[in-house]
Amino acid sequence: MVERVLLLATALILSLPLVHYVVYERNPGPPIDFNGPAWSARLALIERGRVFGAEPNIAALDLSRTPNDPAPLDPAGGVVCQYIPRPPTATTPKFDCRLPGGDVIRVKYGWTPERAAEIAATRLLAALGFGADHVTLLSRVTCLGCPPYPYQTRRLAQAFFATGLVDWLVDDNRPREFVWVSAERRMTGRAIEVDSFEGWDWSELERVNPAKGGASRAEIDALRLIAIFLAHWDNKATNQRLVCEDGPGGEDPRAPCRRPLLILQDVGATFGPTKVEYEEWALTPIWADGARCVVSMLDMPYHGGHFTPVQISEGGRALLGGRLKELSEPQIQALFQAAGFPDPATGRATGDVTAWVRAFQHKVREIADRPPCPSLPD
Repeated sequence: MVERVLLLATALILSLPLVHYVVYERNPGPPIDFNGPAWSARLALIERGRVFGAEPNIAALDLSRTPNDPAPLDPAGGVVCQYIPRPPTATTPKFDCRLPGGDVIRVKYGWTPERAAEIAATRLLAALGFGADHVTLLSRVTCLGCPPYPYQTRRLAQAFFATGLVDWLVDDNRPREFVWVSAERRMTGRAIEVDSFEGWDWSELERVNPAKGGASRAEIDALRLIAIFLAHWDNKATNQRLVCEDGPGGEDPRAPCRRPLLILQDVGATFGPTKVEYEEWALTPIWADGARCVVSMLDMPYHGGHFTPVQISEGGRALLGGRLKELSEPQIQALFQAAGFPDPATGRATGDVTAWVRAFQHKVREIADRPPCPSLPD
């Protein structure tokens, strides 16, 4: 009898991950009201969406640090923060942590090329004038209240419906150190969300209307082109963000917003397309059809996600190409070195990044030093 009870209890416990998967992972959640006032207000913000902020002084930027960061973190200094228990997402080990001043950082730890990719990509985006989050490589983070391996621990606890127990067992004041991690702080502004829908889809760029204050076709094409440059194939809506740079807090799109901004949010799956893979990135051309200035991600993972082939305007090519050409070789080298890009010959993060610099410059020439793009069809 006791054996049967133990076997039944074991079977029930082992079945919990499957139950969790069926109940939560396979559950699409509440439906989104695409006809409601909140969704209509969101679409109106996209119509007025911008992709650039103030025009940057590119030549003066130090890309060994995060451009335009109002409260930069010291890469060499230790950072102390308080663990925030939140449901784990995606597959990269990470956790959220609150700094003494109240800012929240997202810490990515362990060996993952996403750290280097995200640091370099966000800094490049910011340097060119696009909206971007602030990501820094830190030598040490001391997390108060972190469980061991917080991401993995919480995923396991979540599968067995035991997150409350884990949170109760962990001492909120116990320090746990993480070395050589990336720390992401979101750029200023409130994220606009409707129900469970986050971000924006690439197809929605067709809604942007310059007559209503939105970005021009050239600016939209510059955004498309930098996504190609980075090989930003993991571009589902949640990996972009609709940001209101001003106005009251909260996610409600109906709140006043003078400057809606469309940004690339999660850019860790870049410089590949297999995340910081030199040969793949160097050999991936900018143009799918050079004669017509068509770009495409169909040859990338998942056929480029939600990015469909599109013809780039001459204005967009000239705009992005001109800004990329302003970056000096020392700036590009600092970009890759500070992000910890590996030496393609040795795989070491502290090695020579000259090959990355040369590949970067070649891609710049593909955009900036080619004949003008043909006129767009009516």
